[in-house]
Amino acid sequence: MTATSSEPLTLGPLALRLDRNGAFAREIVLDGEELFRGIGFVVRDANWGTPHLPAKARVTRDPGRATATASGTLDHPAGDLNWSVTWTVTDRMIEGRARVTSTSGFETNRTGFVVLHSLGAARGRPVAVTHPDGRIEEARFPELVSPHQPFFDIAGMDYETSAGHRLRLTFEGEVFETEDQRNWTDASYKTYCRPLALPYPYRIEPSAVVEQVVRLEILAQAAAPAVHLQSGEPTVQKTAPLPILGTSLPPGPMTPAQAGALEALGLGFTAIEIDLSDPAWLEETRAKISAVPNPLRIDIRGAAALDMIAAVEELSLVLTRRPMVGVSLWEADDAVVAAARAVLPGVAIGAGTGAFFTELNRMAHWPAADYLAWTSNPTVHGSDDDTIGETTEPLGDILASARAKLPVRRFQIGPMTLGLRYNPNATSPEGRRSAVPPDPRQRQVIAAAWLAGTTAGFLDQDVEALTFFEPAGPKGLIADDGIWTPAAHLLARLVRCAGRTVSVLRWAGRPRVYGLLIQMPEHDALCIAHVRNDEVTLPLPPGAWRRAEMLTQAGFVDHPSMDFRVGPFGVAWAIRSKQESL
Repeated sequence: MTATSSEPLTLGPLALRLDRNGAFAREIVLDGEELFRGIGFVVRDANWGTPHLPAKARVTRDPGRATATASGTLDHPAGDLNWSVTWTVTDRMIEGRARVTSTSGFETNRTGFVVLHSLGAARGRPVAVTHPDGRIEEARFPELVSPHQPFFDIAGMDYETSAGHRLRLTFEGEVFETEDQRNWTDASYKTYCRPLALPYPYRIEPSAVVEQVVRLEILAQAAAPAVHLQSGEPTVQKTAPLPILGTSLPPGPMTPAQAGALEALGLGFTAIEIDLSDPAWLEETRAKISAVPNPLRIDIRGAAALDMIAAVEELSLVLTRRPMVGVSLWEADDAVVAAARAVLPGVAIGAGTGAFFTELNRMAHWPAADYLAWTSNPTVHGSDDDTIGETTEPLGDILASARAKLPVRRFQIGPMTLGLRYNPNATSPEGRRSAVPPDPRQRQVIAAAWLAGTTAGFLDQDVEALTFFEPAGPKGLIADDGIWTPAAHLLARLVRCAGRTVSVLRWAGRPRVYGLLIQMPEHDALCIAHVRNDEVTLPLPPGAWRRAEMLTQAGFVDHPSMDFRVGPFGVAWAIRSKQESL
């Protein structure tokens, strides 16, 4: 039978989900264990953007085998790209074959296959890496987040998963290497081509034909299937005070809608981000400081040392007597931090990066600041809903890595946004300055679910502050027309709980469900976030639960029963009569 389909493919104990365009096989599961977040064909442009590849997969199912084909043409400012992918799947093997040509030539940083090794299956596991010359290197997937690639020059990989499945990967047509994607909050290790030591962007010439093969072989299955129980009451993963929660004003003039949103939201603080290359930065920042009603944090993007020190001196004149969360000097060194302390005695001075945890993780020296900072967003390597949900999974690994290697044990994380605020890794000045289009999901419940899951993942004694989104506009908590987004409704509730003791609850077999059990003076509040594209029914902790609500586009609405059925990328809220926490 032949049909156009995006349905999951299941062959014996092996199951996967093929993207509608046929470019990516996702959630590759064997006997209940997720082996890979995905294996797929990707295109990255010269600024590391990921263009969508429009196509529709054609799937043929035969006894014991499924075949899927897809092809299309990408028209892009960097040129045109003609691509095709063919998948062959049996109960013991997945093979992907890609072919690429260009009529006019195409400039790219990466075009080819990537393999996303799932954390649960691979974290800390030994792996035999086969190099193109036949040499075999015995290595191990890192447990802490690796700042640099753990494996280079790869032609094949053999390893046994945590459940006991023995796997072999082989690659043809290009040399591959592996990076730790937890640096960007992806829940995977990524084996990709081509090596980053080679020049990029590079050009696929009109005369070139690029052909690649990636093959997964299941050498042996575990003696017993992986068992993931999905029952019972939740257990406490960790307990800590809820950090102060705020939002961020981007560089540029402040709008009336932003001022009104800050007044309405009543958040714990407002971060003002400053780009010193903007000639009007000082005038704009003074206006924002005057208009912001709550405590401030100043975030200064990386610049020349003398310029950053001069900016702090200018700002000191208007920060007098203002409640301050801190002044973040992104990419600053010890001398700049010391100079800022002298100018602003008594104010917490932070350092770190305005980019991803990657940049902080890769620093050769970390300034002796009062706190270290980094930013985050869930769409660095993909923009589908499932990728957004996935990025809540490795946050505990990131914090463990920060504690293990950073000299400062106080962290402030954010601004955190659905999309990039700006692209610090773009390969041109224009790419670094250009604004990223707003994500339409900013006004949907998925943004609130990601916010709650991220808050749960980063809950820790060492985390002082979390910064989410902008106050208003297409990237904001409140739309320019004054309508509150679901994320605004949720954040307005959570901000009142700052400093309260919170326990993060987890349900067995539900890696994308998070509970925030908050100890309030008169009652306990439970916020549940479900960041996966399915529906779950969850048992609640013991106690007299007397009210339940679900988050909708219009805000929280009463839920008719305490049967907690939470939909895809959903958020729920419940109230329990006061009792001891779990």
